[in-house]
Amino acid sequence: MYIHTYITGHGKLRSYLHRFGLIDNPKCLCEEEEETMNHLIFHYKILHNQRNEMIKQIKNTCDNWPTTNETLVNDYLPIFSKFVKSIDFQTCSDTLL
Repeated sequence: MYIHTYITGHGKLRSYLHRFGLIDNPKCLCEEEEETMNHLIFHYKILHNQRNEMIKQIKNTCDNWPTTNETLVNDYLPIFSKFVKSIDFQTCSDTLL
């Protein structure tokens, strides 16, 4: 997963691929919601540990969580970028099987 996917909303997200008719189902592998960046950042259970690490680092800067998407990119890009790069869909897929 790349940071530009988050910023533009374009990339290998199931919701994006579904919009263009490339796949039949926009839902995330967890089947709880459509696979969007917001779902991955704020709700996807398999990324719980990575998300908690990102939240801890942001809170250590004396900021509050939850934060806005804009703040993630504008003020916490290195922290957020590390989180985005940690998303490994193959591992997530294997975990759900």
